[in-house]
Amino acid sequence: MLFGRELEKVKCPSCGYVITKPFPMDQLCPNCKKFLPNLFEIVAKAEEEKKLIKGIPKEIQKVIKTPASELSSKVKVKKKGVRIIELSNNEIEVKTGEEYIKLLGIITQNRKPIFCSNERYNYLLELACNLDFIASSILGGELDQMMLESLETQKMENCIFVIDKSIIYILYGKFPNKKGYWLIEQMKKNLDAALNGLDPDQLEKIQTHNISLKLESALKYSILEYIKLQEVFSDKKIPFVEDTLKVHYFGLSSQSIGIISLLLGDELPIVYKGPISSPQEELEMKETLVTAKVEAMAANTAGNTGAMPKWIAVKLGFQNYRFLTFTKLENEYIFNMLSEGNIEKLEKVENLLQNIVKDTVKNKFHGDLRPFNTLKTEIKSFFEIKVFS
Repeated sequence: MLFGRELEKVKCPSCGYVITKPFPMDQLCPNCKKFLPNLFEIVAKAEEEKKLIKGIPKEIQKVIKTPASELSSKVKVKKKGVRIIELSNNEIEVKTGEEYIKLLGIITQNRKPIFCSNERYNYLLELACNLDFIASSILGGELDQMMLESLETQKMENCIFVIDKSIIYILYGKFPNKKGYWLIEQMKKNLDAALNGLDPDQLEKIQTHNISLKLESALKYSILEYIKLQEVFSDKKIPFVEDTLKVHYFGLSSQSIGIISLLLGDELPIVYKGPISSPQEELEMKETLVTAKVEAMAANTAGNTGAMPKWIAVKLGFQNYRFLTFTKLENEYIFNMLSEGNIEKLEKVENLLQNIVKDTVKNKFHGDLRPFNTLKTEIKSFFEIKVFS
């Protein structure tokens, strides 16, 4: 048997000519042109040997080193944990100390609850219906936003309302407006898919339960996507087409007791259908009606949320808003205003009013209205122009 170099040489038995690879295909000696029987035998044996060698399995060696193992000591890979969203938490933290979500809620304008992400804030669904009624009646617009100030921490929190197809969508927490409206859009899309054409006011209990489960699952995913959009969304302030603020109503109260009610003009859509004997009596009844609703709403909000509304915004049209604002004073006094235009002018008006009322509110209210009669006249004179720029 020949191996290596010997296999590559064949000697002609007739003339002694040494033949090397590549061997002639016709197996004839290139020199004497005679048949080379030894070439046939040698090549045949070599081919058989190759087959035998190929048939022997190689020893399987375990690969110990891999690119990953080689790099592991040099490159440290930080593993990201999977974020678990629990809608029942008091706060769903988005940005530590700066941004969080407390409630995602859905209720029809006919007060049929559909979804509440956190039962602790279930009262906001009913409150939204009350605010919607006030917004469409006294304020003459569509409920848009409410800014709340915590009575305990003085922290400002936002509540966004979107009304679509007689359904009120609610988002409560601390977040930029633009991101809040994006999340409400996800609520709308997911509810439409879950309802699948059903009338939300005619849902049976089991249907409401199943829809709630679908929404819970979908909104957990939406919140995860919301968290990823930190760098995409920036805060979006309410745009204004006006550079002035026009005041329609002023009220002063103490512990939900109305002390001063003052309607300024007839722009507000207030209708009083009771018996009246004079225009002055009608005006007084309208003022009383507005005060009662405003104070009830403020007391309801503060009692349930532990926060005082700073302002409630109602959309009248494109970039046109009307506001119900609340300003805390000393000795548990609060004055509120219904105004229209640019709310950024509010601080200027509040400062001017505080200078007017500061002497009268130095003492707590004990039921005596006489000190406030002169104050009402003074405030009415202050609001004669009614427009602040």
